[in-house]
Amino acid sequence: MRAVIDRKEFEEVLTKAKPATEKRSSLPVLNNFKLSAKEDRLSIYATDLENFLVFEVPARVEEEGEVSVNADKLTSIVKNLSSAEVYMELIGDKLFVRGGKSQFKLVCAGPSEFPEFPEVQCKIAIPSNLLLKGISKVGYALSKEDLKHALQGMYMASKDGKLHFVGSDGYRLALYMHEGIPLEEDLLLSRKSLKVLEKLLRDTIGEVDVGKDESFVHVRGEGWKLSVRLLEGEYPDYMAVIPTDYTINVLLDKAEFENALKRLSSIASAKAFPVKLVFENDVVWVEISDPEFGEGKDEVDVLESFNSEPMEVGFNGKYLLEALGEFDFERVRLKVIDPDSPVVLESANLEKDPYLCIIMPMRL
Repeated sequence: MRAVIDRKEFEEVLTKAKPATEKRSSLPVLNNFKLSAKEDRLSIYATDLENFLVFEVPARVEEEGEVSVNADKLTSIVKNLSSAEVYMELIGDKLFVRGGKSQFKLVCAGPSEFPEFPEVQCKIAIPSNLLLKGISKVGYALSKEDLKHALQGMYMASKDGKLHFVGSDGYRLALYMHEGIPLEEDLLLSRKSLKVLEKLLRDTIGEVDVGKDESFVHVRGEGWKLSVRLLEGEYPDYMAVIPTDYTINVLLDKAEFENALKRLSSIASAKAFPVKLVFENDVVWVEISDPEFGEGKDEVDVLESFNSEPMEVGFNGKYLLEALGEFDFERVRLKVIDPDSPVVLESANLEKDPYLCIIMPMRL
């Protein structure tokens, strides 16, 4: 193999591909990229056996061939070269990398040791900015517990003419809805895969192609292809947990509510902190009590009340803050049944910001 590649473009691709490798694996080959030079392209393969990522970049290929090389070392070398181009040549079992006055000789592994990649199958096109927004809206609510396999992923499905993006850890549920994209098959993308996909989507303009087979979800953009191994288990019926009747339904200013929680978190002893909401006439009192540092109390005005009665409800303040942080509209509705039932926090304008969050209260 012998090829010449634009250094800046090569660095960008290697940086995006590196999160799909696996540093702590017992298989050393997963620490590597596989490079394949053919015709006028260089293909870069990266996998951790959960994500299978392929990039293609233009290259001046003087001799076709393949090689497997350490991902961290190659990325670091290319990043720090002072030249406009990178020259690579495989001689024996060493990859020679040159640029400007610098030259390196990297130990290589046989490309045949690299895992086989799945064939990408896509059926539908989705705007890249919509997919990126869906990940941002619900990603914070994904489960981090290994026992909840299906809940470790973002779920995508078509419901009543809308494309749903769903994230949940069993204590809260985030739902973002978009009109008009018919998804034939539901998709479930793992938390780690979403981090890889986010990096790809940030620099993608237009649409990406999406599909799945029996084992993988596939996403294809310009110059790259990502296959993600399907998570085990069936996703819960999330629509069944969204309440429809409420005892309290109040309209709040998102920023005022959010700032009150942030101020009270100043005396919390951890990022996850208990708060109590006290509903009283046209005011919601937000209270915190920490046995080590003291107490705090803040007031949030009720802008509009459809039905309300005095009530106290306990929450994990971190959950409230994370949910509020993803609203695009400046006002939110807080809907409560009783101190033990799921609470709905939703945009006051579901046309402009079709997003809601279900949060389980906690006993204080």
